[in-house]
Amino acid sequence: MVVAAVVLLLGLLSVGAGLAAELTRVKVSEVRIIGDECVHPSSPAMALAITAAAALLLLRIVVRVATGRGYACCRTHPNIPKLIRYSIILAWLMSFVAVAQFIAGAKLCSRKDLHLTESGYYECYVLKPGMLSTAAIEALVSLCLTLFYYLVIASTQNVPSKQSASEVEAPTVANGSSHIPPVAVPPPMQ
Repeated sequence: MVVAAVVLLLGLLSVGAGLAAELTRVKVSEVRIIGDECVHPSSPAMALAITAAAALLLLRIVVRVATGRGYACCRTHPNIPKLIRYSIILAWLMSFVAVAQFIAGAKLCSRKDLHLTESGYYECYVLKPGMLSTAAIEALVSLCLTLFYYLVIASTQNVPSKQSASEVEAPTVANGSSHIPPVAVPPPMQ
């Protein structure tokens, strides 16, 4: 359960940082053109987007280590239902897309170049609304699917295996008892 709590914490950190990055991104009305450069006000959006991406990557690493070799994008435990396999594949895809969007959003937050529009005006590029919040929602979906997968795998690993027919339990011997019951030995075959 400690691993599940760490995964939940990292996932919520990623989602929260992504949503905070969306809320603190630079808006068009805040950008000024001075000379041939765009001047953006200071914003924590870039750092928050990088934090969200790092937390999501760390989440993948924690679950990978906790579940062992069977946890990968396209290679899962052989005895789990297809629904679980599809959930982990979808979780990996969603997390990769979210990380890519967080990184792209962080890069675009710091872009300060001017470009000439078709109408002949200079404009500054600003991050379009919704990119970082979409990545945060993808991170949330990935978190839910990963927790579902991890809890199923953890519960199957904790179930005691049944004793096979070839395993025989040794009889208990009471302390102080010197009497051992005779054992019938089959005659040798010729």
